[in-house]
Amino acid sequence: MPPSHPSPTLTPEDIAHLARRAGLPLPEDRLAGVAATVNTIDSVLSALRTLPLGDTPPAPVFTAAPRTTHSPGKTS
Repeated sequence: MPPSHPSPTLTPEDIAHLARRAGLPLPEDRLAGVAATVNTIDSVLSALRTLPLGDTPPAPVFTAAPRTTHSPGKTS
């Protein structure tokens, strides 16, 4: 996995600029909250990117192991 570089922290001004470029109406009183949310999500994703997954196959490859316990009420 390539080394992870920390993302720059986005300011409310950055969010306003990005919203304008995307054509999204974003009231000025929401900019700080959106910036805080984006930065929190980015920090969580950054932490997930550092997990040592090695050769873990993707979820679509998952095969459940057969159950070895008996259901209640059934006899063998």
